[in-house]
Amino acid sequence: MFLINRLPPLFLVTSLTLASLAGCAMSEEMRRIQLSKRSQQLQDASRSTNLTGEEVFIRSCNTCHVAGKTLENIPKDFPDDRALKAYIRRGKGIMPAQPKEVINDEELDRLVLYLRNLNAPQ
Repeated sequence: MFLINRLPPLFLVTSLTLASLAGCAMSEEMRRIQLSKRSQQLQDASRSTNLTGEEVFIRSCNTCHVAGKTLENIPKDFPDDRALKAYIRRGKGIMPAQPKEVINDEELDRLVLYLRNLNAPQ
């Protein structure tokens, strides 16, 4: 008789505890999803078409080409914009390709203009 009287409250406590744990796990999952969405939004914003050539350069090129180093031969090596754009899209050696998903066409136009003026005589 003692066990029968104690069973419903014990069952209720166990059920509430499990529900609480499931709620914690669910809220943690919701938090993770929100962080993931926020990260994606920031990444998408960093690929805005409103960036200047300099901003695109800083975002995508400056890690290796700090302050324009190794870019002084652009006019000689790439006499026209078409060739320079193709090179940027394709990449070479340790320079990674820059597909449209990374630098869209508008940004590429601005980047090329920036590169053309980077080492121009002042």
